[in-house]
Amino acid sequence: MKGCSLVASSPLRGEALCRSPLEPPAELSFPNILDVKPSRVELMEALDTIILLLHPITAAAILAWIWWQYGWKRKSRELKGETRRQEIERHEKIGERILIAAIISVMIAFLARWYTGLGLMPGSLHGFTGPLGITLLWITARWGRKSREDRVSKIKHGRAADLLIALMILHSFLGFLYIFKVL
Repeated sequence: MKGCSLVASSPLRGEALCRSPLEPPAELSFPNILDVKPSRVELMEALDTIILLLHPITAAAILAWIWWQYGWKRKSRELKGETRRQEIERHEKIGERILIAAIISVMIAFLARWYTGLGLMPGSLHGFTGPLGITLLWITARWGRKSREDRVSKIKHGRAADLLIALMILHSFLGFLYIFKVL
């Protein structure tokens, strides 16, 4: 054999070793990771994890959006005239969009629990405060719609927003802790 050598002390006991000088010995070779296929169980576990993480990811985006919307209290004091009227309309539209997005995020949470077999009923304080937060967000948006005509609704809208921010922080912290339990 051309290029093959006989090695008496090799594990092959004198058999010809036909490999290029740059090729590693058989005991040092590594499997090709491209040839390794994940099992069905591994794929399902990965899918379950992705589905369970959809709620925290969407919720984090919505919470940032709510926090930005909450900055309206400070900003509204600086605006006057036509600019203020336009910003109020924009604030109302964004508030409605936040409400819809939050409802979708809670629905994702319930669907994720159902899909992964955890059941539809919340099993933690985090789960119970979600629907409570959505209810408070809906009430806040409702008072926000009425606040143009009614001064009392405007005050209620502002105070409900304060309470909503406090509940949002508590709910986020509980969700952060709960994610480690679920995953």
